[in-house]
Amino acid sequence: MILLEELQKIRDHLEASQNPLFFFDNDADGLCAFLILQRAIGRGRGVAIKSFPDLKEQYLKKVEEFNPDAIFIIDKPEVSKEFVEGVEERGIPIIWIDHHETKTPKELIERTYYFNSLPSAEPTTYIAQKIFNRQEDMWLAVMGCIGDAYLPDFAEKFSEQNPELFNYKFSAFDTLHSSEIGKMVRMLNFGLMDSITNVVNLIKYLSKAKNAYDLLEENKYTQQLHKRYSQLNEFYNKQVNKAEANFDSESPVLFFSYSGNTSMSSEIANKLYYNHKDKLIVVAFKRPEKINISIRGENALQITHKAIQDIEGATGGGHENATGAMVPVDDFEKFKENIKQIIS
Repeated sequence: MILLEELQKIRDHLEASQNPLFFFDNDADGLCAFLILQRAIGRGRGVAIKSFPDLKEQYLKKVEEFNPDAIFIIDKPEVSKEFVEGVEERGIPIIWIDHHETKTPKELIERTYYFNSLPSAEPTTYIAQKIFNRQEDMWLAVMGCIGDAYLPDFAEKFSEQNPELFNYKFSAFDTLHSSEIGKMVRMLNFGLMDSITNVVNLIKYLSKAKNAYDLLEENKYTQQLHKRYSQLNEFYNKQVNKAEANFDSESPVLFFSYSGNTSMSSEIANKLYYNHKDKLIVVAFKRPEKINISIRGENALQITHKAIQDIEGATGGGHENATGAMVPVDDFEKFKENIKQIIS
């Protein structure tokens, strides 16, 4: 857990910056954390990070474009040396807020203002909410936390005020897959898979939205979000059904791979794990040169590290029971065999 004095330091950086630039991970936790901080200080631009596993040099173009006086990195476990050095050359401080294990070298981390909630690993949305504790942003904080399968200490209060959205007595993972707040998390995750223009419009709308119902209501401002959600939710359900149809109930591992224009391995893996909590879930999105993989299950982090250790160019990491990995396409079968051997 991040200490009170550390929360105050982050707040000081936020309030001192007149033109902050926020780089946030491309999911509900990262997005909601950014929105909470931006709404609290009333300024700043946000850029969703689509590179994996680190914040790469290519994002220096955004630094050039927006000319910020401070950079905030949210919910990203790794940052490249080239990005840090490029920002340093411009004399801009980096404030890095995260909750994952990192492989970034210590000497590089020390060139930033680094805040991490490990070992308790509360999501960055939780951290953001605790900095200002604005009640009007609690709906965003709950969504971001549930998106990372974490039930925050303010969930009970929010649930009692909004019983139709979810019941705090259920686990965060159950809430993610069986409640209106869980649907809203998927809406945000799917909305972030839209065009840059539509993502920018979504951020603008959410920066001024008053409550969760502004997201659920379909109007001229949310029409594109609801359209995108409907399209991708159909694809999502189709992939889940395909995985279920080919599932060997006797196997301790559920392998599923798919391809196409849309990567949503994390969402598919979460749903399959919700349906089969006694299995290890491995969902792979195939691209021409690499495979993006989401892994869910007991000891997923340890299994992921072992499965990639003898594969050159492979990367992986995340949380104890929920991880991501990337392997070269030619080594995918080797990765699968490694998983099977580890499990057996």
